[in-house]
Amino acid sequence: MEMLVLVAGAVAAYVLGLALPRVVAGWVGRRHGISSVPGPAWAVAARIDAVVLDRWGTVTTGRLTVTTVDPLDPDHLRNLRWFAGALEHEAEGPLARAVARLSPRGKVTDFGVVPGSGVRGSVDRHPVRVGRPSWVGMADRDDRGTVLGVELDGRPLGYLVVGDEPREDAGSSVSRLASAGVSPVLVSDDGARETEQLAEACGIERWHSEIAPEKRERLVAELQEQGRVVAFVSSRPEDAEAQAVADLAMGGDSGVELTDLDVGRVAELVSLARGVVAGRRWAGPVALAPAVVGAALTILGAGSVALAAGCALLCLLTAAVAATIPVTRSGNLSRT
Repeated sequence: MEMLVLVAGAVAAYVLGLALPRVVAGWVGRRHGISSVPGPAWAVAARIDAVVLDRWGTVTTGRLTVTTVDPLDPDHLRNLRWFAGALEHEAEGPLARAVARLSPRGKVTDFGVVPGSGVRGSVDRHPVRVGRPSWVGMADRDDRGTVLGVELDGRPLGYLVVGDEPREDAGSSVSRLASAGVSPVLVSDDGARETEQLAEACGIERWHSEIAPEKRERLVAELQEQGRVVAFVSSRPEDAEAQAVADLAMGGDSGVELTDLDVGRVAELVSLARGVVAGRRWAGPVALAPAVVGAALTILGAGSVALAAGCALLCLLTAAVAATIPVTRSGNLSRT
């Protein structure tokens, strides 16, 4: 009877040691904006050693606004706002939403996206293009932010500048990733100057500017060929293919759900995942120790049902402690 109680306690403790770290990590994660993580994703997240960050909403606030509306002809200010805003209502992403707030919706036809360049279409039967100044035949500018050129009826109409700011804790979050052995890579559809400034502000050494979706997919593949385990973080629909190639995706329709894509949440997820792996690694074996002691005493003739029950209970308590501590201390974990 004593041995049966010990075996039952040991098995229950072993199962608890495997399951509890995920439960605790889920509870801690929700307090830090990590809404949901599929079971298998914990193990993948623990092995991440490179994370590709789309700039929008990860290291920046993601709250974009149009900071400058500059028509080439002052009399065309209203037209610049109207045609650019109406066209961008049809586009997706934070940049488009910022420009769309310049005007209400209009009648847009033949809308299309030109990857890496901008958007085009007809607004009230007038051909309109909004995108990189060079794409619409306009000179580049050095404004801080994303500079867009607007073309109407085949002629330059004016400039828009859209900007946001780095998150206050972006630098410390990037440092936390680096200290855990995770290399951050910044990708942006901005120009080289703007991307470099943002990377320096956040402490990111490797960055890629004006990088189209298909190049992002190749970047992920190249990192994997180097033996890296790669996470891709983006809310842009056009990054779906790059996310599909990555070992772990955050944002979009990926299984990992975050309240937002703040790089700090990414760092927290990696730390928690390593805590889960450590907890599962140690909780099961450590929890068996009281059962082994109880079995030895039983074999020596010093056992009893009460002693066996006590050892079984101690197995469960040991499993709970061994599974919980690595997760709750995960903020101090390095790579495991």
